[in-house]
Amino acid sequence: MVLPSVRWSLSPTALCLAAILIGGPALADSVADLRQICRSGHDEPSSDPAQIIAHHDKALAACNALVEHHGLTGEALVATLLDRADLLAPGTGTAYTRALADYARVIALAPKTASAFWKRGKARLLYMRDLPRALSDLNTAIGLDPSQAEFFVTRASIQASLGEPAKALADLDRAIALAPRLEKAWSVRGLTHFSKGDTNRAIADFSEAIRLAPDADDNYRFRAAARRAAGQEAEAAADEAKAKALSARDAGAPAPVTRP
Repeated sequence: MVLPSVRWSLSPTALCLAAILIGGPALADSVADLRQICRSGHDEPSSDPAQIIAHHDKALAACNALVEHHGLTGEALVATLLDRADLLAPGTGTAYTRALADYARVIALAPKTASAFWKRGKARLLYMRDLPRALSDLNTAIGLDPSQAEFFVTRASIQASLGEPAKALADLDRAIALAPRLEKAWSVRGLTHFSKGDTNRAIADFSEAIRLAPDADDNYRFRAAARRAAGQEAEAAADEAKAKALSARDAGAPAPVTRP
């Protein structure tokens, strides 16, 4: 699900929090406390944009405190830099540049860290559409660790964006072989089939994605589009209604009334 756009910059509140985190032992008296707060940036976000911003700023302040004031080294530094980069990457301008700098620092410190190349490649794909560099990063990540299904899904998304659906499908087949319960792999493969006009395979893949993640509204929308393209109007309408109901539930609002 796409999150609402929010500003990724430290607010005065977050700057105050950083000072508290550094100097206030009652609130954060150990590196372990700060690591937990920093890492919490990966938690499932609220649907409230204000809460998303506050949660993001608190996590980023903790990451900054760890990197800048606690002399981390080795694996602890690598993990914290990756967490901070992931928090900064969705931003624009200096935030995105800082994220790339953190990924590059991790790669310099631990050049065989496959996840660093994957995360940097994913950031380049999602936030700047820098497809050639994103593909290079994913090729390196997969070369370092070919056992990660997520890596193949990300590379497939890049290849599909580059107009190479056959390569994308090969990567998605590999991802599903590695992790048959990875809903994202089925969903992306369905989209790739759909973009090629293969609605039957697309519907089958979206159906499996829905079976694995029945509360993910996007897959109902995708299947609705494929069903409509296949002339299955009633089934498409049912999928659209289900997607709207799930979206309304996630937003905490009542589901819209739909007519048969």
